Amino acid sequence: MSFLEGYGIGLGMIIFIGPVFFLLLNSSLQYGKKAGLAVALGIIFSDFICVGLCYYGLSSFINIEKNEFLIGSIGSVIVFGLGVNYLIKKIIITTNISINTRNLRTFFLKGFSVNFFNPFVFAVWIGVYNYGKHKYSSTESLLVFIFAVLMGIFTTDVLKVFLSEKLKKFISPKRLILFFRITGILLIVLAFKLLYLVWHY
Repeated sequence: MSFLEGYGIGLGMIIFIGPVFFLLLNSSLQYGKKAGLAVALGIIFSDFICVGLCYYGLSSFINIEKNEFLIGSIGSVIVFGLGVNYLIKKIIITTNISINTRNLRTFFLKGFSVNFFNPFVFAVWIGVYNYGKHKYSSTESLLVFIFAVLMGIFTTDVLKVFLSEKLKKFISPKRLILFFRITGILLIVLAFKLLYLVWHY
């Protein structure tokens, strides 16, 4: 029961559209399935660390106002940099691009950093963890619940990667350029919004 509920919650998180969503789609569209999966692994790895922080009681450290501001500021700078990058970068469309281990590590780090330095990701995980802790009295059931949430999130991320691969054949260079420019603007707006929220709350 705890697994099914957790997996359902993880799948439900597909409704959240933020910086990692655009990073995942754009990486898959431009560089292919391997790049998208590397980003997805970076995202889920950062989520694992967020869960670990909650489990060991470090959520109180994250909730300290000064620390929230620092994490939020770093996150906004990273998201802003990504937005600028998508505004100015050249578009490469190929169905047979070669990506080495170093490139995959870069995509992994992008997914990890954009997700990890977003304080709202921590806020969501603190809420999910506290919900599971109050509902499931045994440690085993709680861990199964949290693991299922993580698997649900990873499932949606992988689906995004494969769907973007399917869409790739229908996207022309001009449309992709337009999509990337819009994504860049949205990421910059999100960066300023993130900075505003951590500054005023």
